[in-house]
Amino acid sequence: MTDYLKYRVDMKSADMLEFASDSIIGKLIRWKTGKDVNHTSLLLRLDEFRGLADRVFTLESLGSGIELHLLSERIGSFKGSIYWYQLKPEYDKYRKDISAWALKQIDKKYDYPGLFANLFGKVNLDSKLYFCSEFVHTAYKEVGLICNTEASVPGEFDKYNLHCKRVKIK
Repeated sequence: MTDYLKYRVDMKSADMLEFASDSIIGKLIRWKTGKDVNHTSLLLRLDEFRGLADRVFTLESLGSGIELHLLSERIGSFKGSIYWYQLKPEYDKYRKDISAWALKQIDKKYDYPGLFANLFGKVNLDSKLYFCSEFVHTAYKEVGLICNTEASVPGEFDKYNLHCKRVKIK
């Protein structure tokens, strides 16, 4: 957790996290995509709320849908590597809108059909269901940072040049 603690003060809402799980499913996703990560989520800070200042959360699409978790808890229980992608400073003005949109998606269900369709090719974004990177892609698309309507897979966001160099936090 040392790497996370070193960088957490600089983490802001709408930054991105990508995970490389040690699980069989994680390894299969990386093999299929040819990328070195298999899961994507958004970072969220709620500093303006009493008792939540200095807490860092991850908002992510998992098997049951969009969920909010303390990042420190997620890091502590996660088996694998986690990378932080800081949104470039020129996009700071979009952070609140990205975060507001993302929070409104809590409890939306996981996009299992889209996930399986990805095995055979790219899928279009679905506004009712989300797999992990589809959720992050749509959040950035909602504010105009991404125009592409085909859902990204984990590890593909570098092509949009939205983030600073990734940093390994676990």
